[in-house]
Amino acid sequence: MSSNSTDDSPFAFSPQTVPALVFMVFILPINGGVIFLIASYSSLRTPSNIILASLAVSDFLVGLVGIPLLLACTYTYISPICISSYTFFTFMALSTVLHITVMTCDRYIYIVWALRYRDIVHRKRVLIVLGITWFLSLTSLVRLSWTWNLNIETAPEDLEPMHQKETTLFLFNVIVFFLIPLIIMSVLDTHMLLLLRSQCQRIARENLPTEFEKRERKLQRRRQRAVLTCVLLLTLYVIFWLPYFILEIVQQTHNDNLHPMTVFAIYYLRLCTSMFNPLAYTLRKRDLKSKVRYIAYNLFPKLAADTVENRTDQFPLSSRTDL
Repeated sequence: MSSNSTDDSPFAFSPQTVPALVFMVFILPINGGVIFLIASYSSLRTPSNIILASLAVSDFLVGLVGIPLLLACTYTYISPICISSYTFFTFMALSTVLHITVMTCDRYIYIVWALRYRDIVHRKRVLIVLGITWFLSLTSLVRLSWTWNLNIETAPEDLEPMHQKETTLFLFNVIVFFLIPLIIMSVLDTHMLLLLRSQCQRIARENLPTEFEKRERKLQRRRQRAVLTCVLLLTLYVIFWLPYFILEIVQQTHNDNLHPMTVFAIYYLRLCTSMFNPLAYTLRKRDLKSKVRYIAYNLFPKLAADTVENRTDQFPLSSRTDL
């Protein structure tokens, strides 16, 4: 037998690998499926769906690049790899919150200026805004300019200015790319919900024709669903990323060592965003959900037959209501 045992190998299996691989298995196909859907069907390439596709690309990169970097850092502790992993997830945090902000602004225009929506929001402007979004996210790579050559042999006097830069950059990112977007989105979401509520109350007060009232209520439900999707994405972002920001603040201001499992759980909690984002907007957006159902029925005809049979059982073919 070899004198080097498996336990001594730096690449020995670790329990931390399991959740990372599970996340990767879900993140890649789910986000890849959203990108494929929107890219393959011209009817889905609307301005709002282009924003969702861009967010899906951001989340897809977490499974393609982020998780492998995180695992490589966990196993090797090589300084450039760990620095790249930290910087990449900072980039993804900025990208996610900026995409959700753009999505919220898109829905705000759709609800507040419904008649002018197509004039204000069109593909060219959306692509320009998304380009700015990716550029702002990539500004997180600036920290590589002073951390790339960092290693255990770096002198303490050289670490102090580096630590000050890290603290300044972190506080800047938290304020500019977390707190300010959070306030903006909270205000916009609240305004949209209050506006939809007042519109529903106005419809209830007015003596409108039945067909017109049904059409208006259906439109209000569709708009409300869009707003609640933005609220859901924002809520998921806060739930999954706020513990990480708190952890960073604690580590920046205190030298206390937290329990490794706590740090492990918080670090992997960030990955949930990339898995739940596509599920949230795909299941709540009618055009995407309809296309997914259409593809599923074509791939599995028996599923379509069972669905039709269940609907037939619930709603008899006879038009008589007294049966």
